[in-house]
This record gives sequence, C-alpha cells and structure tokens, in this order.
Amino acid sequence: MNSTKMSSVQIWLCLVFVCCSAQRQDYACKWMTSQYGTVNGVALSLLRQMGGKICSEIVPFPERLYKNMEMSTAADQLGFMAEVVEQILNLFDHYDDAAGWDTGALDKFLHNESRQLIELKNCAAAHPNPRRKAYKVKRHFRQLKKILRKNNYNGESWEKIRRAVLLHLTRM
Repeated sequence: MNSTKMSSVQIWLCLVFVCCSAQRQDYACKWMTSQYGTVNGVALSLLRQMGGKICSEIVPFPERLYKNMEMSTAADQLGFMAEVVEQILNLFDHYDDAAGWDTGALDKFLHNESRQLIELKNCAAAHPNPRRKAYKVKRHFRQLKKILRKNNYNGESWEKIRRAVLLHLTRM
C-alpha cells in the first residue's frame, strides 16, 4: 500500500476531529451571543451589591484602548475581553476585607468572572491568530494595583478599584 494515501480509518478520524473541533468552536461563540450579556449583567449586579455606593472619584481608565478595540477583528476583541477579565481576577487576588464588602457577593462575583474567563478563552481559541494587546491592558491594571499599594490596600482604594472594574464591565 502506498504510504502517501490515507486509509479510510485515518480519513474518518480526521472527519471526526474536524467535526468535534467545529462543534466546540461553534458552542463557545454561541455562548458569546446567548450567555455573555446575562453573565456580564450578573457580574455588574454583584459588583454593586458588594459594597455601598460606588465612589464617584475619577479612576484611570483606558478609553482609547476600548475605542481601538471597537475597530478590531472579533478575534482581537475576544482576546482583549479575556485579558481584561483575567486582570480583574488578578486584582482581587489581593483583596483582604479592608473594604468591608459583602463576602458572599464577592465570592459569587469572582466565581462568575472565572466562568466568564473560561468561556471567553474558549471562544477566542476558535479564532485564529488574534493580535495581542495584552501589554496595554496589563499596564493599565498595574496602575490600579499601584493605587492599592500606595494606599496600603485600604477600603477607599478598594472602592476606587470597584469603580474601575464597574467601568470595565460596563464598557465590555
């Protein structure tokens, strides 16, 4: 038998792999259109429930980065959104109850965001070759971490972070 020809078993295996991959990618992107709005809405609601009134102080926000993302491909947007959610979760790794937030709402928020991150990454994986803008997102979140460190992770600094996260989730 010629080694360059594929056997019927190999052909079937390839077809099964392609179909399964397409279904996984299709499911992930369907999640964006069917579930993302709900999950993000729950996150916003939980964020508001965690503490008192959201502070009105202006916090650093990368508006230009979001405007640039509006003109980007779907793959770039998905990668960007996943990076923002991942950075939000990283911010909350430093939470130490100084803000006095409702820990039940905080736990639900973090669980919700973890689920959202998994789904965003699955959907982003369905799109080949996204251009990464992660360094700009990470730079912004380093600024937010600096606010926390500079104020010794006090309640006021956490309220600023909560406002920044609210802005991100609203903008996404």
